[in-house]
Amino acid sequence: MQTTPPLARRYAFKLLANMASVPVWLVMEAILPRALGPAMYGNYSFAVNFFQQLSGFLDMGTSTCFYNALSRRQEETGLAGFYLRIGIAVAAITLLVALCMLFPPVGGLLMPDIPLWLAPPAALWAFLTWGSRVLRSMNDASGLTVASEMARTVTSLLSAAFLLLLFLEQYLNIATLFLQQYLMLGLTAWAYWRVTRKHWRSCGIVLRFRLDGEQSRAYMREFFHYSHPLFVQALLSFLLLTSERWLLQWFNGSVEQGFFALSQKVSMACFLFVSAMTPLVMRELSIAWGKSDRAAMGRLLDRFAPPLYVLAAYFSCFTLAEGPAMALVFGGEQFAAAIIPVQIMALYPLHQTCGQLAGSVFHAAGRTHVLRNMAALECLYGFAAAWFLLAPPALMGLNLGATGLALKTVLVQCLTVNLYLFLASRFIPLSFGRNLAHQLWSLMFLLPPAFACREITVAMGVGGVDSLWRVCVSGILYTVSIAGICAIFPPLLGLNRQDARELLTRLKNARMRGNDEKV
Repeated sequence: MQTTPPLARRYAFKLLANMASVPVWLVMEAILPRALGPAMYGNYSFAVNFFQQLSGFLDMGTSTCFYNALSRRQEETGLAGFYLRIGIAVAAITLLVALCMLFPPVGGLLMPDIPLWLAPPAALWAFLTWGSRVLRSMNDASGLTVASEMARTVTSLLSAAFLLLLFLEQYLNIATLFLQQYLMLGLTAWAYWRVTRKHWRSCGIVLRFRLDGEQSRAYMREFFHYSHPLFVQALLSFLLLTSERWLLQWFNGSVEQGFFALSQKVSMACFLFVSAMTPLVMRELSIAWGKSDRAAMGRLLDRFAPPLYVLAAYFSCFTLAEGPAMALVFGGEQFAAAIIPVQIMALYPLHQTCGQLAGSVFHAAGRTHVLRNMAALECLYGFAAAWFLLAPPALMGLNLGATGLALKTVLVQCLTVNLYLFLASRFIPLSFGRNLAHQLWSLMFLLPPAFACREITVAMGVGGVDSLWRVCVSGILYTVSIAGICAIFPPLLGLNRQDARELLTRLKNARMRGNDEKV
């Protein structure tokens, strides 16, 4: 059996792969809004979001159950054979819903003022995205993160190059965009599967897609026990996340939908650097829970939550300060009205990071009933907030459009995540108060330098006020200042002085080993 690379090395490769994905995001979000325009970009975003949420509902936590089970029983390939059947069911239902939406009475209600022919291609996109994510999680569960992320890096760069070529040759439209996405997702899924098959063959593991009746029933019981409490959570999450986008479309139309979509994509670009770690931490949490080691689970969260939050805040605070430039760089002049939603959504990755870590505790521990109950609670205050911020004054709302939905998304996320952290601290040794305080005071160290660097570069006349060149210079100054703050004040990263000295010692030793190898 091959040895699993250490967590630090697997995170490094995930981070590098996510960094390589940044050009894809930059290319897509600088090209697509310009090529499609606010209205069509909003239509595209609404359609793919609907089917992405539908795939998440049909998943009902089964992919997480699959990930946790495979993490603990890595030689049991029957799990993959069983989950293939679930994947086929998800594909069939997703595409069936898409076909039903081609009928005007159905599609006109669910996708108001949006071309109904977008439903089938958006459904296929959502399923391929979901399937690629499952295959990637298989590699993470088997400790194959390094090879998996190398494959993702190559496909991401090829995808960005192809999209840029389509744009430069003036072939980019909604149809060629879907074609490019299918090629990228298909190639990525094929690369993930090759990594998995190569590993199984090298370990002498035989893949078994055919299962006898007893094995199938055993897997059905295992997945049902884990996932059936998540049915309510998945249903409520699907209804909430689709209804709020539906409200925005119904009350404000496709242009505001496009503004929110741009702000959402910019926030996701900030999250790329942080998301590399969360599935790896989840794997370690699952293993620790399997060993009944709650203390180890608490140590994992105390070790990784603060630095990951600060890493997310580093990008979020800079994006908030440079919101006007980001909206123009990514969207162009047509998206000038998206500046405030972009600035608000810049804060979304902060608690998205903590939320994934906190949610991982309940997934790893199999306490899915907590996730179900929290989803029900979030549905109540989340929908109330969405209605109040999106509805017109005649219907007791503020009619804030994309700005309102951005506010709702950030505020509800903050509240929900901290409720998760509080509940997690009830059964694992985790200090909720210390984590909450860190969320607040760390922003005091990160926000002022971001705005200061913007004002300094503007006063110096470095390019135009919202030029890419000035933003890059501001980013360099901001990075240097934050690195200095972290060096002077290690608690910002959740480290004490001793931790910082040990980290420096490890870095020096790694550098010395590298120099010795060169000699």
